[in-house]
Amino acid sequence: MCLASEDRTSAEYAQEQIAQLFTETLQHDQARARFNSILVHYGIPQVSTQFFATYIQVDAFRSLAAFREAVQKFQKDAIRLYSTFAEAYTHLSDSDDLGSARAPLQSRDPRGYHERTEWTAIRRISADRLADLGYISAAQVKKENAERQLLSSFLRDLGQNIRQHGPIAVGQATERVRRKIDSLLRKFGSTLPHGLLSPLFHPDPDQLEREASFLAPKAEADLARMAETQSLASRNLAAYLTADYLDVYVATSMRSQADFVSVNEFVGGLFAHAEVRPLKLRYFDPTQSWIEDRVAKGLVEALMLRRADYTVYMAQKEDTFGKDSEASVSLGQGKPVLVYVPKLLVPEVDVDTEVLGATEPAQLEAMIASHGEPVLDGSEPDASVRLDQEALHARLLWIRLRNANVSALAAAVRSHWADFDLYSEATRIDDESLRAAYRSWLDSTRAAGVEPDPGPTIREHVISILVATAMRFERRATIFREIHPLALQVILSSGVLNGILVVRSVEQCAHLLRALVLNTLDLDLVIDEQNYRLKERRTRSTLRVISRHELIQNAFAAHYARSS
Repeated sequence: MCLASEDRTSAEYAQEQIAQLFTETLQHDQARARFNSILVHYGIPQVSTQFFATYIQVDAFRSLAAFREAVQKFQKDAIRLYSTFAEAYTHLSDSDDLGSARAPLQSRDPRGYHERTEWTAIRRISADRLADLGYISAAQVKKENAERQLLSSFLRDLGQNIRQHGPIAVGQATERVRRKIDSLLRKFGSTLPHGLLSPLFHPDPDQLEREASFLAPKAEADLARMAETQSLASRNLAAYLTADYLDVYVATSMRSQADFVSVNEFVGGLFAHAEVRPLKLRYFDPTQSWIEDRVAKGLVEALMLRRADYTVYMAQKEDTFGKDSEASVSLGQGKPVLVYVPKLLVPEVDVDTEVLGATEPAQLEAMIASHGEPVLDGSEPDASVRLDQEALHARLLWIRLRNANVSALAAAVRSHWADFDLYSEATRIDDESLRAAYRSWLDSTRAAGVEPDPGPTIREHVISILVATAMRFERRATIFREIHPLALQVILSSGVLNGILVVRSVEQCAHLLRALVLNTLDLDLVIDEQNYRLKERRTRSTLRVISRHELIQNAFAAHYARSS
């Protein structure tokens, strides 16, 4: 900031006043008067008594560091409320009611939430019945049984033929039959990644047989249960639509049985958590509602997004346009968005991929060396290659998981199979017979009290899949935190940049959700060459940003000008 006057004498006088401000002992009103007189030299509007008492005070002039701290206190508030610091200063510096202007920053009393009545309108649907909601109505499914029988029989026969004759069996069906089967696979939501007409269609027999069972005709008992589940979910939908208020929207996408289990466990754990449960939050869980018409389903979710104050976005291995849109809409409305990205946690061998992902390369190298292992595993073509942080992280994961005993490995699989969708990862195994053995081991391991030894070959594949999937989630966490287009969205009404908060566990999500509800987030102002960032202390997620680019600041000031 330059002096408003080019007169040398005036400039020298201004410098004298600044020096005296930082060296003399002044009373509160004296310090404010001196400070305001100095601002005149710079052409800056003077500050009100309230502004001075809130952000500056006499102690700010005991040193330059103390004054910088006072300025940053103002900046931390300004970046949450306004699109530029200039706009914030204009509105706050002469305010006679600074309390009202800063009201959105004040913490909330939890007693208002604790005193709520319990909301018992939603009747929870158990995890083993959630897949019933992935279908159209039970009555319609019954009409499809003939087609389902055709499809299921074809897949079983194809699996047997592949066992006998190899992959050539796929091409033995006529093109007309393959087109028909392709159509049915799409119609019934097959989990196979490719259709018969695709050159990438190379399922193993075990995969085909499992898919045949998944798509098989529904028995009368299954149809009756499905109808009952859908009826219960329709009743829940009515409760959601008529609720007097809504706190949280949960954004998910569900395609496989693993998705249903993952979402159900996460949502159940989050809202039953000790930090969240006492708040008696009302939340829309899409796994607990059902309506057959897809357009109506979209309208319901749009309405829930409009009503909810917070959005929790579950980042799965594959995300959808619809889920991304829900997060974007929430951010654009100025609402907080929490993005949950799963991580690999195996305490028995000191594996926490969130912690290791934040570890410096030199430390990772030391950890690898502590296991008596070389940093390079011999697969690098050039011995001079130096691994980056991600490669070192993956190498350390491999080493530590290799040291896990059967019990620890089985516990890791039981904890992560749904979030990591470990069944779909079987395609990483080239040998088709080993894929079947891998899936069979997953089946047995998930059974209560069973910890079968996978044997050395399957064990190596399990470790490789856990490492690869975990690293994929670590990259996704980094992308959401730093790169993803959703990471920052402009609040349409104010021009303030609203960022997502990335969490890696139910515990983290519960802690931050409570902090958001009570408005008690711990935030740090981080200043770099390009931006002023307000970061949440625990997750280092960027909540707010003001750019240091002068033209961008001017553009925001022009297009988001406020009249008062």
